[in-house]
Amino acid sequence: MNQSLDFLTILRRHFPVFIAAFFLALFSLAVSQILLLEVYPPSLDDYGIYMMLGSCGISLYLCGANLLVIRGRPWAVWLIVAAMVVCILVVVGHWGRRAPDLLYSIGLLLSLATLLTLNSKRYRAMLAAMVEVRGQRAAWRKRFK
Repeated sequence: MNQSLDFLTILRRHFPVFIAAFFLALFSLAVSQILLLEVYPPSLDDYGIYMMLGSCGISLYLCGANLLVIRGRPWAVWLIVAAMVVCILVVVGHWGRRAPDLLYSIGLLLSLATLLTLNSKRYRAMLAAMVEVRGQRAAWRKRFK
C-alpha cells in the first residue's frame, strides 16, 4: 500500500477542495431552484411542497454524484458538470424576468465557480488519488478473497 495514500493524508490534502466544490454546486442548484420557483410560481399551498421535493432531489443527486467521485469513479464528475450546465442554462434562459438581477448574477457566478473548482489541479489530483485508492481496494479484495 502506498504510504502517501493513507486516509488522513488524503483527507488533509484534498478535503477542502472537495467540500468547496460540493457546497458551490449545492448553492448553485439551490439558487437555480429558487429562480425557477420565482419565474414559474406554483400556488401558495404547493410552494412548500415544491421547495422541499426540489431540495431533496437536488441533495440526493449531488450526494450520489459526489459519492461516486469519492469511490474512485472519475466519470461521475461529468454528472456534476451536467448539473452546472443546467444551472447556467436556467439562469441565462430566464434572465430579467421576475427575480432581481442580483439573484441571476449569483446563480451564474456560483455555477462558473463550481466548474472552475472542478477543473483545478488539486481537484484533478484528488480524482487521481481516489482512482488509485479504488485500485488498492480491488487488489486487497482479490488478495484476501
